[in-house]
Amino acid sequence: MLDRIRSFLAVLEAGSVNRAAGQLGIAQPTLSRHIQSLEQEIGGPLFERDNKGMLPTDLGFHLRDSFEPIIKNYDLALADVCAFAQGRQQQLRVGYLGMAASKFLNPALSKLKAAHPDIQLLLFDQTPAEQLQALQAGKLDVALIGQEGAAQTNDFYKRRAAKLGVCAALPSEHPLAAEPELSLAQLKGERFIGVTPKDVPGRNHWMTELCSQAGFKPRFIKNSESVTETFTLIAGENAVTLLPDYISSPPPPGVVFCRLTDKWAHWELFVLRQRGRGSAPARQLVDWIGI
Repeated sequence: MLDRIRSFLAVLEAGSVNRAAGQLGIAQPTLSRHIQSLEQEIGGPLFERDNKGMLPTDLGFHLRDSFEPIIKNYDLALADVCAFAQGRQQQLRVGYLGMAASKFLNPALSKLKAAHPDIQLLLFDQTPAEQLQALQAGKLDVALIGQEGAAQTNDFYKRRAAKLGVCAALPSEHPLAAEPELSLAQLKGERFIGVTPKDVPGRNHWMTELCSQAGFKPRFIKNSESVTETFTLIAGENAVTLLPDYISSPPPPGVVFCRLTDKWAHWELFVLRQRGRGSAPARQLVDWIGI
């Protein structure tokens, strides 16, 4: 059951069985069987399948909301037990924003493994709120988090890892969708998709502040709980949102990215670690992220 739930979450995040299978390192038919078996066990379809990919049904969203926190807590609990059994000095527990990992975290991890070949890395793809909770509970050593989450606490050592631009995510049929770049003022009057504050505290405030500098107040019509749901709502509700431009993967069908030309529009990525008690590898990793 646990493996099938993980498979479901991977397909939901990737929006495609083929992409999810590649990320998980398993065959596409095997992953499809996992999803079909889970649907049979639960008693209903979890995805709508069409030529645009795999879109979650209401049941799929309900399953994600019910089980995603359980899976993440399970991973944290298992890591904590392993750390206790094997000795923390040989382990480093790192939380991160999934879509920022390939550009900012992975190069630093490679450098760390070269310097400490025996260290065991325990990696957790978590929302900013989950990272902060895990840091406060002593279940993470290092966290890669956005400026919104970093602003929520002064309990940890923090360092800015990168200052990034901003892009607008638009429906592919939007009149501005053919423009590779645009100014934020061009989105005045648009309907905006926000983010659930409990998952990404401060993100909606960040968007509101940017729009205020452009001379208008955004009208949020819905909050999403994941990047996948955000893209679904953009296409389905004919709405827009603002995202840090670290997202390097192509947008899903029905969505386009347009970079903002406003020089003052930016987003910052931070790395946090425990104060005073950080190991040498933890301090090194913090220094290397974003270099």
